[in-house]
Amino acid sequence: MGGTVVRTTIGVLSYGRQNVAVVRTTNWSGRTFSDTGTHAGTRTGSAVTGKGDVVGGLGRRAARLAGGVGAAALAVVLASCTANPPPPVESEDAPRVTTSPSVRLPVVVAIDDIGNGFNPHLLADQSPVNAAVSSLVFPSPFRAVPNPEHPGVAALVPDPSLLVSAEITSHDPFTVSYQLRTDAQWSDGAPIAAEDFRYLWQQMITVPGVVDPAGYRLIRNVNSAGGGKTVHVEFDGVYPAWRELFTHLLPAHLVKDSPGGFSGALSENVPVSGSRFHIKSIDRGRNEILLERNDRFWDTPAVPDQILMRRGGSSSQLADSLRTGDTQLAQTHGGSARAAQLDAIPGVHTASVFQPRLLEVTLNGRVPQLADVRVRRALLNVLDPGLLAMVGSGSETAVVPARSLVFSPSDPGYVESAPARMDAEQISLLLAEAGYERAVPDSSEHEGAAEEPAFYMRGSEVLSLVIGVPDGDPTAQAVAATAADQLRGFGIDARVEAFDAEELFGDEITSGHVGAVVSWARAGGDPATVAASRFGCPPAPQSVDEELSGDAETEAEKIQAELASPSNLSGLCDPGLQPPIDEALRGEGDVTASLHDVDRRLWDLQVVLPVMQDSTLVAAGPGVEGVVLGGVLPSGIFGDAAEWRRVAR
Repeated sequence: MGGTVVRTTIGVLSYGRQNVAVVRTTNWSGRTFSDTGTHAGTRTGSAVTGKGDVVGGLGRRAARLAGGVGAAALAVVLASCTANPPPPVESEDAPRVTTSPSVRLPVVVAIDDIGNGFNPHLLADQSPVNAAVSSLVFPSPFRAVPNPEHPGVAALVPDPSLLVSAEITSHDPFTVSYQLRTDAQWSDGAPIAAEDFRYLWQQMITVPGVVDPAGYRLIRNVNSAGGGKTVHVEFDGVYPAWRELFTHLLPAHLVKDSPGGFSGALSENVPVSGSRFHIKSIDRGRNEILLERNDRFWDTPAVPDQILMRRGGSSSQLADSLRTGDTQLAQTHGGSARAAQLDAIPGVHTASVFQPRLLEVTLNGRVPQLADVRVRRALLNVLDPGLLAMVGSGSETAVVPARSLVFSPSDPGYVESAPARMDAEQISLLLAEAGYERAVPDSSEHEGAAEEPAFYMRGSEVLSLVIGVPDGDPTAQAVAATAADQLRGFGIDARVEAFDAEELFGDEITSGHVGAVVSWARAGGDPATVAASRFGCPPAPQSVDEELSGDAETEAEKIQAELASPSNLSGLCDPGLQPPIDEALRGEGDVTASLHDVDRRLWDLQVVLPVMQDSTLVAAGPGVEGVVLGGVLPSGIFGDAAEWRRVAR
């Protein structure tokens, strides 16, 4: 035959102590070629992996032969148009090639810390990381997306991965029916069902320190049908913001029986997932959370294999990490200096975004000294909200002061409504009207020692204040300590105490032991629900002289639970404002205008001093695609995390 003969070793098969080389002979003639067959010869050394069509054709064939015939039979020429077989392959050592599992490249996100806990419905667990994790792990009937008609405003749309439908099915009573997908399940195989809706409702109206529960308190009952995949929620009245309810459903079958229950079961981890990612591991010592794609998710899977949140460190460390590609994204606190440093890195883009939490100082009207509005007004005016906001944000340039009681700075209807701050002389006159005079310090003792502050007193009673903060919240503790410094400097005996969150928002407040609370509240929610939750009048205690039954017993239980777990932390309200708050909650009239009027009048109560809305600096490097620097609350940049994609640099 004419042309050129080319022999190619396409694989080596091990047989006993011998290795068999599989060789292909190809006869080229002009522009055509013919495969003249495969030859075999013995070879010592390590096996190598064949290439080309070994797996698809002759490789499978040779493998079958190696398993069922002897070496002598395998050495026979299978087919040939040449006179002589190819020479044996010389013995040589070759490296063993092994098949390794695919390497997962996580999208690395730099953070400050992982926060206090992972229950998105608890005030004490509000943090940027928890907001992100909740949006990635927990299922929600509706999710917030950017409104194309109103930039910066969120629109709540059904999540088709959980919902088949959700609609108002009755007005007497007002009823919303949810039809859940039959394949929607938690990652342990338990169905996402009516049990999860009912459990969340019950906890939101009975557990202290939950986020704005006014909407849940309107619910009369939660019923189920169709094996739990149809959920009927009955309300006491119309509630236009019903789409915000049941966001971030929790796995009731696990949480309700776990140590700590609703308040403590998710303090260290989230054991299962009902969305596109699940938590693989949490390392508090290193401030790291590793999330993996949830392989049991029933809908479109997430693009990234993993998302690794880890502490970003100093500005220089964060810049180096983004510069080298070790980190693809960042969501950290920082001012203009950090932003400028990161912006200077080629391919890195930055933005400042709101976080769904608001820091507030709340006075407890159950404390006898604070029953007098003049004392409350004096104490709140001693505090410098600008200084407290700077302490809370860690940077003067990153401060987003909050000067409204109903609206957050991120809300479309936000307008500053706070009155002007009093000066020191006006504050002293207020305290004098309330019967407090500042004592004269005794300078005769301990000559040369630091002078103790002279406190305001009414008779022998010192004007004092215990400021409570949730344990494990360094920002709230720092702001509370600064507030105590300001109060002591003015002559009020103030000190800070940290408590377990459930105790703080429950017994410590209702007993009057704590006179003020510095804590986070939710930002970005329905303003009418905010007003009703934080400033609505608590129900009057119901008499238990006679035995109750049926609906009356249920109503009495709800009232008792609300008194024991108040969402109005101050315990004070203006009865004259309750009707417009109720009307706004039902969506009656011009809700926005009515709430602005309520907002201005609420300052007369002097019970809450809003300090700041949290904001973070976000940065994206060239090693990731699909990131939107912004997004809407509560998920922010993590709203599109399922579409993030690592790219080669």
